[in-house]
Amino acid sequence: MTSTRTSARLLTAAVVLSALTAACGLKTEATDSLKAPAGSVPGAGTSTGNGAGSTGTGTTGVVGGTTPGGTVAGGTPGGVVGGGTTSGGTTGTGSTGSTGGTGSTGGTGSTGGGGGGTQPAAGGPCGVPTGGTTTGITSSTINLGLHAPLTGTGTPFPNSSFQAGAGTFWAQPGHTVCGRNVHVEFKDDTYTPSGARNVCSQMAKRDFLVVGGGGTDQIQACATQPDIQHLGVPYLSAGVTDNGLTGLSNYFAVSLTYAQQGALVLRNAQQQGIANPTASNVDSNNGSPPGKAKWAIVTGGSDNFAGARNGIEAALKAAGIPYHDYPVDQNGNYQAAATQFGNQLALNGFKTVFVDAAPGYFVFMSGGFYGAHVGAANWVGPGVTYTEVTVAQYICSGSKNAISGHAYFLAPAPGIDHATADFKKAYKNSYDDIEWALWGLSETLWSLLKDASANLTRQNFIASSEHAVIPGAVYPPVDFRNNGGHFGGTGAWVQRVNCSKTEPNQKQPGAWDTVGSNYLSAY
Repeated sequence: MTSTRTSARLLTAAVVLSALTAACGLKTEATDSLKAPAGSVPGAGTSTGNGAGSTGTGTTGVVGGTTPGGTVAGGTPGGVVGGGTTSGGTTGTGSTGSTGGTGSTGGTGSTGGGGGGTQPAAGGPCGVPTGGTTTGITSSTINLGLHAPLTGTGTPFPNSSFQAGAGTFWAQPGHTVCGRNVHVEFKDDTYTPSGARNVCSQMAKRDFLVVGGGGTDQIQACATQPDIQHLGVPYLSAGVTDNGLTGLSNYFAVSLTYAQQGALVLRNAQQQGIANPTASNVDSNNGSPPGKAKWAIVTGGSDNFAGARNGIEAALKAAGIPYHDYPVDQNGNYQAAATQFGNQLALNGFKTVFVDAAPGYFVFMSGGFYGAHVGAANWVGPGVTYTEVTVAQYICSGSKNAISGHAYFLAPAPGIDHATADFKKAYKNSYDDIEWALWGLSETLWSLLKDASANLTRQNFIASSEHAVIPGAVYPPVDFRNNGGHFGGTGAWVQRVNCSKTEPNQKQPGAWDTVGSNYLSAY
């Protein structure tokens, strides 16, 4: 099924998270692995690009400050270039800047621009960037990078809102950072770890920070990509795997990881009365309480899904609920295998199934389950993976609506039935749940950028974010300061599939309803 959005929307700007559409998908390579206000001008230094920057002595300077060779904007039209100190220790000579272009020091620079003006002193809420890398920062813009899957075998779903969504947030009046407009460079990672590493290497050299929009394996691959690491690029994503990410100083998860959500998945199942179903005819395994398994745990088979398995297993062990663990192979064309596996789950008598796998795998597996015509089940799992309209449409169709009201998944945001007035106005009442989730993620990113705006360098953004506490809005509160500095999720919303409801701007039934009036808190 396709969205009613036109394919042209795939070509517009976006920022994350979607972070936040499909966050799963096993690949065989997966284990390889500031302000100056509007009108101010750059400091002295030499800048090259499509337009000539102002000339000074020494190495490249930044906005009136000191940098060890970071990327800097070109000269500004009609602006007076100040005498900033360069890393070579030489004071630049002032001159009138010509139209700025792409500056570069050892890599692709950000776009120059802006008019003349006087810069404030560093240290205020809108200070001059100094003492660090300013790649992607100009006097009038902040350039961010986003990678997500649009093409490639196994691409989650061709929903045209994926790329379009969050750009709308940044286009709204006032959604700037100290007068700088936020622009997004989107790159298709082809839904492969190698594709993610390739585009992330490019963005590391020209964008201030990079956001992973979807695909657990792709997020892990980009976060650990050599250029992202040695250039110290801030990298943010929704909480997914923690495999290889816990020791990275530049990685930030803005929602709960798979492992952190295990206890909340069980708590929600208990609240819905589905945590202790009748036993299946399959023995428990993998350290589960002895006896016939009551839960099936279905996850992608790679190490990137170990956190999801470990999180729910720990919760079920503590509750004394036996389970059977099923790591599944998501390589290649898995439609037949997933369908057959779902059929077998039904024949084995499972009534509660935890699933964290590629969206397509869940679609075929659930279709196979209901195709067996031997019973019903409840489906549960972490976010962010399934709570988008296309997934609802597919699983409703494949199960002939038998799944309606029986799939409960966590998500960083409530369902679209909680959409706010400012969001609806921004989209002129034509929107979907992917755009809603991206709106919430953009709010979080906006807060982090503003918190670091006194000295908007990559180094200061990382240091500032490690101590950030962001009150809840669309998303639950984000608390890096009290949770180790890099994994800031504090809770998750519950959404339930509704096959009798059609979401706004859709022609096919299938929707997600918010369960309860508040999110589940992890603390």
